Amino acid sequence: MVRYAVLKGFYELEKTIGCGGFAKVKLAMHTLTGEKVAIKIMEKAHLGDDLPRVELETKALKNLSHQHICKLFQLIETDTHYFIVLEYCSGGELFDHIVERNRLGEGESRSFFRQIVSAVAYLHNIGYAHRDLKPENVLLDKEHVVKLIDFGLCAKPKGGMDSHLSTSCGSPTYAAPELVVGKRYLGSEVDIWSMGVLLYALLCGCLPFDDNNIDTLYRKIISGRYDEPEWLSVGSKRLIKSMLQVDPKKRITVDKLVCHPWVTLGYDGPVNKDSVYDLHVRDEECLNVMSQYYGMSSSELWLRLSSWKYDYDTATYLLLMTRKKRGLPVRLVTSSHHPFISRLVSSCWMHLLLKFYITECSPVIQIKKPGEGKENERDARAGAPNRRSVKRFRSPGLHDAASPVPTKVSSRQGADRRNRPSTPVSSSTGTEGTETPNEPPLSARKVLGSIERGLNRVRHVLTPRRRAVATANRPAMLGTKGLCNVSTTSSNNPEQVLIELRRALVSKGISCKQKGFTLRGKVEQVADGSVSQKGTDKIYNCKLTFELEVCLIPVGSGCSSLQQPMVGILRKRLNGDTWCYKKVCEEILALAAMDL
Repeated sequence: MVRYAVLKGFYELEKTIGCGGFAKVKLAMHTLTGEKVAIKIMEKAHLGDDLPRVELETKALKNLSHQHICKLFQLIETDTHYFIVLEYCSGGELFDHIVERNRLGEGESRSFFRQIVSAVAYLHNIGYAHRDLKPENVLLDKEHVVKLIDFGLCAKPKGGMDSHLSTSCGSPTYAAPELVVGKRYLGSEVDIWSMGVLLYALLCGCLPFDDNNIDTLYRKIISGRYDEPEWLSVGSKRLIKSMLQVDPKKRITVDKLVCHPWVTLGYDGPVNKDSVYDLHVRDEECLNVMSQYYGMSSSELWLRLSSWKYDYDTATYLLLMTRKKRGLPVRLVTSSHHPFISRLVSSCWMHLLLKFYITECSPVIQIKKPGEGKENERDARAGAPNRRSVKRFRSPGLHDAASPVPTKVSSRQGADRRNRPSTPVSSSTGTEGTETPNEPPLSARKVLGSIERGLNRVRHVLTPRRRAVATANRPAMLGTKGLCNVSTTSSNNPEQVLIELRRALVSKGISCKQKGFTLRGKVEQVADGSVSQKGTDKIYNCKLTFELEVCLIPVGSGCSSLQQPMVGILRKRLNGDTWCYKKVCEEILALAAMDL
């Protein structure tokens, strides 16, 4: 059931896939194309001072079109909410990918970094600085293609990229030294620094500058000193050092970055800075499909679309183009999900049911005129064919015993009804009528049963299948696809895994609540050097809320596999510091694994 009336009939909301300080992101299906999208939902009352960020983000997204930037499909604004419909990236955050692998190899890091460089070079070329580059703002689609998100802190200087900015923004651990000391800065230069921190995180699985105390963190950033793990190659060290230069004038530029030897190693040439998309391209095939559906000429439709209002029509057109680029058929779904089709289907069923009741379940009443009975007797004696009785649908009254609508009765009432003789029903003229039972005849019940079964089958066909939900005695069974943020265990006992996870959380001083096979942990920020209760380790100095769910992972191919499913742990960060989340997950899972 759709909670938000403005989305009803246009999008089918599914699960929540992201949560932030003032927004939640829902997975949804665009009903007309059947394509998955992500809808960022923000309540205006909770935005407060962040309201200009939303306006800035939507304005930027309307002007951006790049293969490595998350595409905007539709923007909906009501009196109470913003709804931003975006490209769905099923691979999750790049940060979660780092957590899953602990750290990435040089080849995989280079692949991701090239795509990030491509997106940032495109942004700088058209006059934008992102100013909040970090792994949490880089998503992956199902093919592990990078998509840059979150343009709430971006800037487009009026004088171009050579104009200085003064607003201090972004995440502290990714902030350049000039931001930390409060100097005026160039947007392109602070983006390069953030990319250096990001590349270090990819290759090392940790941050170059990190500390629980913010003043100590800033001192580390200003000094520019960080550890270089021994496994880093010479080329990796040189590239990171060229980006993490304290003096911004000595920092490598994006134009040199796209053709750097480390970035181009194993590839044919430098990184492509240009977009492969044309934002306002006219695609005749997509236009023809939409024009046939809407019953208007393609010229009229293009005139409507070319204003780029980012309404539902814009979303439909862009999603059709997305399907075409993926090699899928360009078509619109005519299913009961669409509001018009839904009304049509429901009206057809109501028509059939009404017709059935009129013809099969309503009482048969012989309406006679004075003297008509004698004529009928004469006709019968003369062998004349009987006249067809006149039927009508009777609206049941308060005391109407002849209601054609079956009523629910108790078993005792039913037995009494079967044992007593039937009572004939008289018409309003006082003439004798035919017997009318309170329940439909057996044939009618059979037809109604088949209709109900048919409706049930239709409902299950049109309803997307969900994963097997956890019960009190059994954890949820995950699907075989999209198993991101899941750690496998060597145990085949989910209850034991749950016990050890809870024990590990308690030993680290993390408060947790249990619901079924899900543990919700909460880390409260405390003063430096404080220690948790007796028998536990030092409390993490950060704010964090996360969930660990014990689940089952199918083994083998096909639903008929007889192999016992594996027990896994599904991780989910609800809010709070991401690198603290990484530390907590690593330590908790390691403790639980030791006990298991």
